[in-house]
Amino acid sequence: MFRKTERLDRSSFDHYFKNGKRHHFTEATFITADLESKKVAVVVGKKVAKGAVRRNTLRRRVYSLLRAELDQNYQGVVIVILKPPFNSLTRAAAANFIKASIAEVIKST
Repeated sequence: MFRKTERLDRSSFDHYFKNGKRHHFTEATFITADLESKKVAVVVGKKVAKGAVRRNTLRRRVYSLLRAELDQNYQGVVIVILKPPFNSLTRAAAANFIKASIAEVIKST
């Protein structure tokens, strides 16, 4: 999990959700923006997983993968919005998807 200072608060989330650059994939959408520090958020809606336990599990897994992929020197905002096809991925496939897509997103920014 990221430190509280590395997570987006509600007002910042709304701002970057509206104004950030979007990167669309079949399993997730990534929203990025420039910032002097690292800020991260993960969104898992009820369309992805009906139960709160499953949504929170997916959210924690994605946070863990992001923490491993975003190095200490990364500066910017990353918001990950999971889509329903993400729920059908195995744990290994989800990890590979997040690693590949975050590398592509960082390369394009």
